[in-house]
Amino acid sequence: MFIGNSSIKNYFEKLVENDGLSHAYLFYGPEGIGKKMLALKIAESLNLPAQAGGHLAGPEVEPSAHYGVNSLDLKIIDKGPEEILISDVRELKNFIHLTPFGKYKAVILNNAHKLGRDAANALLKVLEEPPGKSILFLVSHLPGAIIPTVISRCQLVRFKPLKEKEIIDCLTSRGVKNETVGQAAKLGRGSLGLALEIAENFNDFQKNINLLDRLVKADFGFRFETAKKIGANPEELKKTVSDWLISSASWPEQKLTRKLMYLNQVISKSQFNHRLALENFLVQL
Repeated sequence: MFIGNSSIKNYFEKLVENDGLSHAYLFYGPEGIGKKMLALKIAESLNLPAQAGGHLAGPEVEPSAHYGVNSLDLKIIDKGPEEILISDVRELKNFIHLTPFGKYKAVILNNAHKLGRDAANALLKVLEEPPGKSILFLVSHLPGAIIPTVISRCQLVRFKPLKEKEIIDCLTSRGVKNETVGQAAKLGRGSLGLALEIAENFNDFQKNINLLDRLVKADFGFRFETAKKIGANPEELKKTVSDWLISSASWPEQKLTRKLMYLNQVISKSQFNHRLALENFLVQL
């Protein structure tokens, strides 16, 4: 279900109806607000039967049974946190140059900021000489990490954070408990994806926040024991620090938030001693 940013959705409905789409778009904005979902709906809608009236795929028009993910005319490249390689772009190029079975070939390149240098340069060549009847959607929450020459060849579409009420209504419709909805929506800071993650793991989230409150008041012995326990499990460490960082956004004192951001950056890299980094953070509480 796509919520929020209705002006963008309405704009693309008109473009699809009038066959007025450009060859490349960069959808950018915070994580978890529906950028990739809307790109998918547009891409799927391009090859709907004429009676669909230009409306984007959704509850009223559901094309997935015929034009699903990675169908004959739709390709999605989504490597998560991994780097997008030149081989991925070559695969994209080969696909987009094929004759479409419907009206258009469409490619969605998620996390476009993960393009490596060679991959970005290869993509630039595709953007400079786009094949007919093809559309490319780049999706990113870190557009500043994309080389300017790639950005300059895309139509830029900025997605705004969702309103808290929109997130509350969506969480409620998904059966999230009333006592959890408000806090999850607030901590989500305009991101439905983040709010859903908090709501689905709310007990663990609250447990981690309570632990941080306890650590602030604890002696060094308890802090080092906690670092030893959490540091032994990389996944638990990342989840705990992530929860702390999410909660810190509502704190009046931002000094601790900056320290958490640095800690989060350090533990994302394998070459550093994660337990030592956690110990250093806890000593400074």
